[in-house]
Amino acid sequence: MSPRNLPTGFPYIIIILVTHKLHPLSVYRIFQSWISPDVKEWRTQLKIGVPIGFAIFFETSIFAAVTFFMTAYDTNTIAAHQAAINFASLLYMVPLSIAFTLTIAVGFEVGAERQKEAKTYSYLGIILAVSMSLLAGLILYLFDDTIAQLYSTDDTVIELTKNFIIYAIFFQLSDGFGAPLQGILRGYKDVNITLVMAFISYWGIGLPSGYLLANYTDFGPYGYWLSLTIGLTAGAITLLIRMLIIQRKKLHAH
Repeated sequence: MSPRNLPTGFPYIIIILVTHKLHPLSVYRIFQSWISPDVKEWRTQLKIGVPIGFAIFFETSIFAAVTFFMTAYDTNTIAAHQAAINFASLLYMVPLSIAFTLTIAVGFEVGAERQKEAKTYSYLGIILAVSMSLLAGLILYLFDDTIAQLYSTDDTVIELTKNFIIYAIFFQLSDGFGAPLQGILRGYKDVNITLVMAFISYWGIGLPSGYLLANYTDFGPYGYWLSLTIGLTAGAITLLIRMLIIQRKKLHAH
């Protein structure tokens, strides 16, 4: 029988058997030591996880909304926008990874009541993420032509992509500052106010400003890219203020 013709659940059966029967996985007795579900613990995790999920949604969805508004322009503009946003998103993975790391590191120190160490990790993470974003901005500036040519051979699209990349440098820096702050606040389990800040910054300030700049100024499609910088910068500033307030409270309480 060809592997493609195997029943859909067959690989999972093999995984279960290996986990249950073979050493060293069998020593963990995964299918023998059952733990009753703890509804209270589920509720605790959901109270943290759901606001985090919506905060991420509000941030990432603004990029989708900008792409939607870009459909008002010609094909070359849409193609250039997509090329520039794709490469900028690739570079954003570095500060995003630092943010995830900060959530773990800061949360661990806060849980151990080591508030000074949590603060130290916070600033180290911010400095590292901003430094990497500065490097990313430098890469975008120096290699804008090379980057644009990775996505198209059309001269018009290449030129438009280079223009978008210039705007990408600025929101890259804002993102590099805001992303670690989000990770830090999640480490402090401060997620509800962060959710509200994200919604106001991205959808209350960022996107409306982009619509105004694109339709009532000479910026045109670049107005939406300016709005990304405006929204991300507003979010970063409010997150920084929130982090400073929380850290001050924690240190005084300690």
